[in-house]
Amino acid sequence: MKDLPPGLPPAHSRKWHNRRWWDQLGYLRVRSLGNPQWSRDIPWLITWLRRERSTALPADQGLYDEAITAARHYARLPRRAPEAEHAWDRLLEPVDELLTRRQTRHLTATHEARTGRSDAGS
Repeated sequence: MKDLPPGLPPAHSRKWHNRRWWDQLGYLRVRSLGNPQWSRDIPWLITWLRRERSTALPADQGLYDEAITAARHYARLPRRAPEAEHAWDRLLEPVDELLTRRQTRHLTATHEARTGRSDAGS
């Protein structure tokens, strides 16, 4: 299974007490998708990803589509198939890219709030 993307706190970090409210995808990634013991409920995951996609930035919607396509592919494989873990990692790739983008936007917004300026005002 793929490692967590840089900047994402580990599953049991105290940072998730607050962060999980604004980064539900990240919370899902560390608590469920990154947990080998999770049952991998693909119909639920696809529904969840579709819901998230409906409110995502237009630039991010394609990554949600990739994750949904990868989830469908994973669902068609037998659980114990040799390629199943690779297919699961393929599902995690667009999710991790979304999380990397979200972290970058968060850090930018935090920096701008601290300095009292934004790119629009510069």
